[in-house]
Amino acid sequence: MVPSSVCQLRVFGVAVALLLLPGLVPSAALAQTPPSRSIKQTASARDPNTVGIVAGGPEGSALSFVDEIARVLVSGQETGPRGELALRVLPVVGRGGVHDIRDVLTLPGVDMGITQEHMLTRLQESKELGDLESKLVYITKLFNEELHVIAREDIRQLSDLTGKPVNFGDYGSSVEDITRELFRTLGLEMSEVHVRQDEALKEMRQGRVAATVLLAPKPAAFVERLTRDGGFHLVPIPFPADTGLLLPASLRYEDYPNLIPAGQRIDTVAIGTVLVAYDWPEKSSRHRLLSDFVDAFFSRFSEFQAASRLPKWQEINLAASLPGWRRFKPAERWLQSSQARQRGSTATGSVPRPDSTGRDAENERLFREFLLWREQQRGR
Repeated sequence: MVPSSVCQLRVFGVAVALLLLPGLVPSAALAQTPPSRSIKQTASARDPNTVGIVAGGPEGSALSFVDEIARVLVSGQETGPRGELALRVLPVVGRGGVHDIRDVLTLPGVDMGITQEHMLTRLQESKELGDLESKLVYITKLFNEELHVIAREDIRQLSDLTGKPVNFGDYGSSVEDITRELFRTLGLEMSEVHVRQDEALKEMRQGRVAATVLLAPKPAAFVERLTRDGGFHLVPIPFPADTGLLLPASLRYEDYPNLIPAGQRIDTVAIGTVLVAYDWPEKSSRHRLLSDFVDAFFSRFSEFQAASRLPKWQEINLAASLPGWRRFKPAERWLQSSQARQRGSTATGSVPRPDSTGRDAENERLFREFLLWREQQRGR
């Protein structure tokens, strides 16, 4: 006969096992439920009407575009009872490249970022930051950034840099990534240096660095202050056969009159930039605020193309698509509505306003760039 104490112990053991079993062996229903995508935290102390845009460091020029967005959108708004604004844009100084993408994915105060198409493609392929297509959306393609190779006077062409120290900028920056791939495509090998641009100029004057590379929309403020009699000049970049996402471009006297003689040009390459956003849940307050931003930014876009603004605003076509990536739904709806209004105006015989959202403007710009590149090739 089994003692009653043993029976009680067995019953207790079975009860404990039954309690632990659901935690050890997931049910079929739990096993079939996909894990929810992790959502980054918002900053509770932050102004709930403020969106943050990260756009590289002060050496580039993208931050200037965010500053203009902030100043234009803040103007003309009516304030609340305590002076609050319905929408405010906060420019965020970043480091460029992979660092800015990581900021958009993780920092509570950053909703959007300006980055390069090349960087998005590479990071998506490498999965360095996970599946970006499931975490980011794009709002619009922006302007092109030109690659500037600034060298000492003894460097006359890109091949002269073979085996010499060249500054690629910060580790993880867009210029490092694009320059490394470009030089590899052209079959050039050189020693990489990673310092800030001002420090690179000092190293070049002392003969320890042969050249420095800058990726920025022309005219870049850093390059504008250089002069031909200062010991530096711009080196032409041949357009590679394997273009990838690169575009043919040129730097002219009108861009840098202190460096380029009148009537001359320096061949180079350019890469497109894009305004990306964190893919907040559709019913969240951050998603609604981004929707408000899109409505304000797109509706007032003509103000950014005024003569007093940065000249690169003239390149931007809001309707240009970014293959392989999802556009932010409110941005897509705004563009569709705008295009429908244009078609309606044409059908009724009224004269539609000039609109930078049309695809014809983008096609025309790309065709002009192609003709320019073909002209340059014939002149070689």
